[in-house]
Formats: sequence, C-alpha cells, structure tokens
Amino acid sequence: MKQFLSAKTTPFWLFTLAAIFILTLSKLIQDGVFLDGMLYISVSKNLADGMGTFWEPHFSKTLMTIYREQPPLYSGLLALFYKVFGTSMYVERLFCFVCYAFTLIYVHKIWTSLFRKEPEIAKNSWLPILFFATIPVVFWSYANHVEETVMTLFATMSVYYLSKALFEKEKIVFHILLAGVCVFLSSLTKGIQGMFPITGVFFYWMVKKDFAFKKNFIYSAVLVSTPFLIYALLIWVNPHIWEVIRLYMENRLGIALKGSSSNTTSNHFEILIRLFNELIPMFCLILIIYFVYKKTKTINATGRDHNTEAWWLVLIGLSGTLPLMSTLEQRGFYLVTALPLFALAGAILVANPIANLIAGIQIEKKGFLVFKWITIGLLIGSVLFTLSCVGKTKRDKEMLSDIYAIGEFIPRGETIGIPKEMWDYWTLQCYMVRYNYISLDESENKNKYFAIEKTLSKKLVPAGYELYPLKTEWMDLYILKSQ
Repeated sequence: MKQFLSAKTTPFWLFTLAAIFILTLSKLIQDGVFLDGMLYISVSKNLADGMGTFWEPHFSKTLMTIYREQPPLYSGLLALFYKVFGTSMYVERLFCFVCYAFTLIYVHKIWTSLFRKEPEIAKNSWLPILFFATIPVVFWSYANHVEETVMTLFATMSVYYLSKALFEKEKIVFHILLAGVCVFLSSLTKGIQGMFPITGVFFYWMVKKDFAFKKNFIYSAVLVSTPFLIYALLIWVNPHIWEVIRLYMENRLGIALKGSSSNTTSNHFEILIRLFNELIPMFCLILIIYFVYKKTKTINATGRDHNTEAWWLVLIGLSGTLPLMSTLEQRGFYLVTALPLFALAGAILVANPIANLIAGIQIEKKGFLVFKWITIGLLIGSVLFTLSCVGKTKRDKEMLSDIYAIGEFIPRGETIGIPKEMWDYWTLQCYMVRYNYISLDESENKNKYFAIEKTLSKKLVPAGYELYPLKTEWMDLYILKSQ
C-alpha cells in the first residue's frame, strides 16, 4: 500500500475514486441495459438455469435456440456468478464491477511494473486509472455490460505479464506463457479481436531492440502459439468444439467481414475518428497538467525518457484498433479492449511533470489541506449519489415496468404472441428472457397471450383475444378467449 499511497498522492486517489463512482458505478447500479449487454446477460442467466450448455448456450424458444453470436466465456463466467450469488439483477452488476475493478488493478500493475525503478513515478498509478475512467465509451460500456468488459480484463492482464517478461526480464518464458493464456481467454470471450496482445513481443523488439531477432522470434512464437495450442487441445478432447468455432466464424465473423445489413457506418475510418474523440478528455487532462507544470516550475524536470514504454503500449493498442477498420460493423464500445493501453501511454507522456509537481507539494500548506478536504468531500458525495441511484432505471423505464408486471402474472417459460411489427424490438425480447424467460412469437400461432405496444394499431391483434385488465404503461396484454 505504501508503494503507491502517500500523504501527497492520497487526494489524487480520492479524486480518481470519486470520478469512478460518479461516471461508472452510479449508472452501473441502475436498472436498464443496452441491447447487446442484455442479450449477453439473458443467455448467461439461461445457462445458469440449466438451459443450453457452455459451448452451445440458449436464448429463447423462438429465437437463437442455440446461441452462436459470440464465444461462450462471458456467458460461462456470469452464469457461475448467478449460481454462487443468486439471480438478482445486482449479481450481473457485481460481475461487471469485479471485471472493472480487476482491470483497474492491472492498469496499476502495468504502471508499477514499467516504473519499478522510479518509485516517485510508480506512486502515481492513479493517473492512468483516471485517464481510463474518464473515457466516455468506457464508463458507458461498463454501465451496459457489453462483453468487451471481460475481454478488456484478460487483454490487460496479458499486457501486464508481457511487461513482467520483457521489461523486468523476470521468468521470461513463464510470463509469456501466462500472457498467451490470457490472450486465449480474451479470444474465448469475443473472438479473434481479443487476440491483439500477441503483437506485444514483436512491438517490444521494434521499440527496444535489447535482444536479438532470434529471441524475438522465439518469444513471439511462444506467445502466438499458446492460445492456438489451447484451442487445439480442447478440440482434441472434444471434437464438437471445432464445429462450434466453425459456425461462429461463418455466421458471425464471416458476415461482419463481408458486410451486411448490420453495418453501422459507411466509412472504414470511422473507428479511428471515434478513437480520437473518445480520448479527448485524456488529451485535455494532459494539457492541463502541462499548463500547471509550466506555470509552477517548482522543480526542474528530472528522470529518464519514457518514450519506449509509451510507444510499446500505443502500438499494441493500435493492433487492437486498426483491424476494426476491416469491417463496416463498427461500434464505439469495440474500442474499450485497447483503451487501458492508450490511457497508460497518455499518462506516461506526463509521468515526469506530474511526479515533479507532486514532489513539490508542501503538505502542511493551507492550499493542499483545502484540496485534500475537497477531494474527501467529493468522494463522500459521489458514494452518496451512487447509493441514491439504487432502485432507479436509466433506460427503458416504462417497458421494464410492464415486463415486471407481466412476469408476476404469466408463468415462466410461456410464449407470448406479438405482431410482426414488434419482432425486431430486440431489447424487449432480451428483457422478457432475462427476467421471466418468456419467449416472443411473431407467427400466426394461437398462443395463450398476446402483447402489443400501445402506440400500434389494435387491428394487429388477432381475432379471439380480449384485453387483459393489467395496469401497464408501454404495452397492452391480451389473453385468448375461452372457447
């Protein structure tokens, strides 16, 4: 603890924690989740309830009876949480928080590994954590449970073990093997895009060149081959896994690369524009630090140049970003996996100035004492604000209210008819499955129940149904008349 916490750095840690509570935890604790996140949660809940298997999860009776949209590790891990902690919605919040917390821990560990010989800089691991926590798409992603939250953890762990091997020269092969295992886990979370840390050894050799190319080749071979060997071993033990992987590659990855109706942009460079925009808060903080440093000049800048570490992290980060340009299916949260590395690189740019600024602080002065009490107040306020958000809903409030009401009346496992106009209401489908395991059916089957959004024409309600007297806000529920 003393290695990264001191009287001078404590207020900066308090400020960082306050930012985490306000930006991420206050939203994470609330009900309502983005479509993709709720899809992953629903599949995980079903797996915990014994529906589907790890390699072939299940969504609903009428849609994705075998879920092949993503590899299964996210669902498997969250299902384990449900089995241990129960099925409350706060369990998936806890799961996401644990992933977030461990990611921040590994950001800290990478920072202290890179600056192990410079303790005054190593103490400031709050800085890359603050940079990462204030990236808009980061706090949005963790509040909405996208699979990148798990993939980010494993990718960041992989980079940490590479740092131990390459910069610290500690048990090199062993730590590269650990990095390779983490790459495997990252790819098992959301596919091939999770494998980008396999570039780490090569990029280290490019920027550092402190060992021969032969060693670069050997170490790279160990790193790259590890995840593939694990996959080969799994397939050897259970050949059906190959079929699962093949179908995922064809049905998800293949379609994305070819281009389809799922395209989210018409510009392959959109993801780079989005990356720059997401890093604007970090750039602003860097400029503020430089401005304050130039104004104070309390201590002349000392310490070695850190460009090697920064470039290494940036290059690995770009290897997790640039391949996204190969498809027009681009979403901002796809960037999250690489963003801890950009946050670390940005913090390295101001590592010396911030260390010198903090070294020049006189803790007995009134200004510092005021700053410390302000940060204490901010942290207390942020915790109270987060607690006040418990029980609130951040999105889809009316829809969720109706789903809870319907779930109290309709037995789990039922199928509800809906008009074709509502079939692509994917959020509705996911909420229904997650909270009540109710499947939706757009066919002409005469299901016992039929639901329709209040704004749609009641002419879409099939003959033979009567309105059920259930108080709802967003949709009406009908029940089949007795024959």
